[in-house]
Amino acid sequence: MSLGQTPSRAETPAAAKETPAAWPLRAWFIAEVFFALASSWAVLLAPQATATNFAWPIQPVVTAAVFGAIYFCALPLMVVGVFTRTWEHVRVVVLPAAVFTAAMLLPTFLHIDRFSTGTVSFAIWLASYVLPPPVFVACYVWQQQRSQRVGSGITAPLPTLERGFFFANGAALAIFAVAVMLSPAILQGIAPFTFTPLTARAFAGYVTLVALLQISMAFENDWQRGKLATVMLIPLPFVILLQLVRFGDGVQWSNVALWVFLADLGLIAALCVKLWLRPPAAQQP
Repeated sequence: MSLGQTPSRAETPAAAKETPAAWPLRAWFIAEVFFALASSWAVLLAPQATATNFAWPIQPVVTAAVFGAIYFCALPLMVVGVFTRTWEHVRVVVLPAAVFTAAMLLPTFLHIDRFSTGTVSFAIWLASYVLPPPVFVACYVWQQQRSQRVGSGITAPLPTLERGFFFANGAALAIFAVAVMLSPAILQGIAPFTFTPLTARAFAGYVTLVALLQISMAFENDWQRGKLATVMLIPLPFVILLQLVRFGDGVQWSNVALWVFLADLGLIAALCVKLWLRPPAAQQP
């Protein structure tokens, strides 16, 4: 069965209990595709030009390049979300996206003087983080009133190892992200390239999304309902590494924290790939 496709009754006994994803949610994912496309186009392809093509000028270039990698990997997540027809199969990303976008407002308003206010790029940035939290939360509440609670009707539970890892690793990354949001110096002291307080807090916001996607998968505890999150988590370490190599002049390759971070992202991706290759067996809910 393909990603986002509604399982047949033969594939899962819970099919009749699944809730259609309402059109406002799917329409909003189209808006999210636009936001992700605009951001990834700017900082993935031309990170050296953020003074003119992004919401604020980012230095060094490698920092912008890494941000571009994250946006690029979020893009297919939103695209697949548009075509996912059942609420239970898209729910895994909704609250993480709401919290992530809300968290990104902190660096925005704390460092508003660093932004290129009055530009189209800044307007897109602001809209992409002000609008999603209430939209996603409203959609979540509305949809959940018409569907089963998270964790019920499970037909393909995650293996204990993978679920435990997603919980623990997601929690650890979330704690790290909160710490950096509160004190950017934590990241600045260990990073393999230069971070300003603004870029450190923005990076913490992106880490928040990675953390919450894992936690959300663990709470869902159902492969069919959690697989959408892997669309971002699998390519992320490879695209980030590609960007680091492209702009390697600004990277301290001997930095331990860099390899710990890449190894962690790689392990997340490897476990997600394993679930695709050897999906959990279906069972009666």
